[in-house]
Amino acid sequence: MSIVLGVNATLAATPTPANRLSPGEFDGRVKTFQDTYEASTLAIGSTIKMGPKLPKGAIVLDVELMADALGATHTLAVGDAEDPDRYITATIMNTAQKILHTNAIGGKNYEVDKSDSASLDDQITILTAGNTITGTIKCTVRYTHD
Repeated sequence: MSIVLGVNATLAATPTPANRLSPGEFDGRVKTFQDTYEASTLAIGSTIKMGPKLPKGAIVLDVELMADALGATHTLAVGDAEDPDRYITATIMNTAQKILHTNAIGGKNYEVDKSDSASLDDQITILTAGNTITGTIKCTVRYTHD
């Protein structure tokens, strides 16, 4: 049996100026935004932009998606213009008040590009597929940025 340390546990165990934890990864303040879109025969393949743009360097902790029962073939994916399913992979939204959380490993604790001034990953988007959509779609994003 072994005892091992995660990346940040290793940095915390060996504190030096070079090993400082990012404020967003340790002792950061969690920020939240929420947005709602009321779809009315929204076309297949539409993109819904949600909330404000995230600040450069923000670390996305969780994305939560909730919707009405949209239908047996209606899917929603949550990501950004660079990766349309970065946070939540395409999921059939056939049950009322179905709640999804970040389920794509690349989206968990994703850091918004802090070097590119024309970043495509700073706006949360929902991509529709399957059929036209009518119903309420809600999104909550929790992130840290210090």
